[in-house]
Amino acid sequence: MSFIKLTLVALSAAICVAGGGTEDFEQVRLTGKVVPLHAALQARGLKVDPEPVAAEVVLIQDDGTLIALFSDEGSRALFQDKRLQNRRAALMTRRHRGMPWHQVVTFQVEDGGKLRTPEYYCEICTISVRYPQTCPCCQGPMELRMKPEAN
Repeated sequence: MSFIKLTLVALSAAICVAGGGTEDFEQVRLTGKVVPLHAALQARGLKVDPEPVAAEVVLIQDDGTLIALFSDEGSRALFQDKRLQNRRAALMTRRHRGMPWHQVVTFQVEDGGKLRTPEYYCEICTISVRYPQTCPCCQGPMELRMKPEAN
């Protein structure tokens, strides 16, 4: 490892230890249903233009509370794959201080009456990824499947 890389790693660790790093969040487990934001707002009788928020999704908790989610690698499948929306879901999230959105760390959706973790799988390369994409190896299609349950 080069001197510059070692310096950057040490500096990053020092920042985290000093409290200025990634510990500015609270882990939260949420349950509900992930739906498009414009649909959730319209269901409450709010007239909104769907286009500006068309790609946004929220979690509707059982009590009706809307939880805003931001899109990143952990939640991207919920934003991109409509088959994962409008079904029961359990999310492990990080609520960052001073932000109205939650960052999804992991999630499961209801499948056959059980909460299961979705994955996108390439049968040829036996590669699994978290969100829809072409296979990073063979560039072929990947299929949505639910991870087998642990015993």
